[in-house]
Amino acid sequence: MYPEDPHSSSPLPPRLERRARPPFVPRPVDPIAAVAANATALGFGYLLMRRRRLAATAITGTAFLLFALAAEPDSLPWRLLFGLWWLLVCLHAWYLTRGTDPALLGDRRRARLLAIGAAGLALLVLAGFRTDAWLAVRSAEDAHAAGDCEAAVETLDRLGPWHRIAFGAKVLEGEEQSAACRLLNEARAEGAELGADTMLTYMDHPEARWDGAGVERAGMLFDAARGGGAATYSELESGFQQLIDTLEDSPGQTDRVRETVEQFMADLDQDTDACDALAIDDWIGEQIWEAPALTEPIAAAAEAVPLRLLACARYRSADDLTGSQAVYQRFLTEYPDHAEHQAAVDELYAVDSRIEYARVTALLEADEYCGPPAPWRDAPAHEGGSPHPMWVIGLSPGQYDFPAEWTSDTVDATQLVVCVEGPEKGEHLESCFYESDAAVGGYREVDFYATRIKVEVYELRTGERIDSYTVQFDGDPCPEVLEYSYYYADLGPPGSVEAEVSDGQVRSAFERLQD
Repeated sequence: MYPEDPHSSSPLPPRLERRARPPFVPRPVDPIAAVAANATALGFGYLLMRRRRLAATAITGTAFLLFALAAEPDSLPWRLLFGLWWLLVCLHAWYLTRGTDPALLGDRRRARLLAIGAAGLALLVLAGFRTDAWLAVRSAEDAHAAGDCEAAVETLDRLGPWHRIAFGAKVLEGEEQSAACRLLNEARAEGAELGADTMLTYMDHPEARWDGAGVERAGMLFDAARGGGAATYSELESGFQQLIDTLEDSPGQTDRVRETVEQFMADLDQDTDACDALAIDDWIGEQIWEAPALTEPIAAAAEAVPLRLLACARYRSADDLTGSQAVYQRFLTEYPDHAEHQAAVDELYAVDSRIEYARVTALLEADEYCGPPAPWRDAPAHEGGSPHPMWVIGLSPGQYDFPAEWTSDTVDATQLVVCVEGPEKGEHLESCFYESDAAVGGYREVDFYATRIKVEVYELRTGERIDSYTVQFDGDPCPEVLEYSYYYADLGPPGSVEAEVSDGQVRSAFERLQD
């Protein structure tokens, strides 16, 4: 005790003496219980001994090794190290409890049962994850082999770190399968053109297990081919070659190969542009195959080929008349006894007429019909009485006051195409002298010529020339007084004069065409 301070009104605190920490005395534990408890790899044996630091160390070491195993389940060094660690903690538990006095132990049976139960539970959990991993991979394999990769991926995606620790090799096998299945799912999602390439990548994958992949890839190639374009023939060739390879490598897929070809031929009638389908028919017709799974479905669909040919002709008639004409002619040549023969004849007639109409229209509007002329089979017939509407080239009917019913300004109403040269200088009629102050000697010789009109007449319906004539107007050569016009200065009469022609005279040259 400290002496009291006489000047202080409060007592001094008691004086404490320093003492040494009592030595650690571990709790006596049955060696079997300690080893069994540490067999959990979680340091439970150390906890039974009240050695908390050792228990924390054991838990930390185990957690580190489990993390490493989950990250690299195929690593043999990590698995060997974990086994060595497990053996070490078990031996260490035995070492620490080997000399325990049995008299100090209480109910050893109860302790042993609890420890062994904990170790058994840990082993049961390990076996459970291992079994679950095996079952999941096995189920995924079955789904994968059946082509149901969505189910396979869904099953494999539930495998987690504990499965990797418990059965790493099997989980890695499942991950390889999952990678292959994801390729298959991706190919299906991408559509025909991209999907076929991705499907080929799947087929080259070492874990590809679905025998039907080749057939499905061929179907994708066929779908892409039916879309038309420059790649059509390449995709067709690849698709049929894929089916041939499938028949060789997987004879069990014969029925699916046949079904794929049947579906392809059926789709040509339903979802394919008619002319793309025709191009595909032409390509197929050039091939030589022996496998019945290919040739029989194609032969069964042969009746649809002429119908697709006719459908292509009709399709092209909307904006490709010459192409449509060629396809119609091909149909009539190749299938003269077909039920649609007469319909094709009538439709070809209409196409030919439209082609002629377009050609005639272009020639008339460009004033180029006369060399050479062209027919339009549906033009109004040149028959019966007047009027006979004319399309006049080389002369303006309005300038000469032609009757409106004589002329036509539309192709549809035209019966005759009249090609006119003139009015122009005709033959020489006579020469006369006229006084002229501007001429040497006071006289100038003037030549008088007739005026002529050359006419060629074509029937528009046939394109044939039905008339050709020349009309000449002599006028009044060598009049007593020659009238002429001049500018600024009178240089005398002209050296030649053409006969003047009235509008009535010009019209008279065409009256015969209206009889």
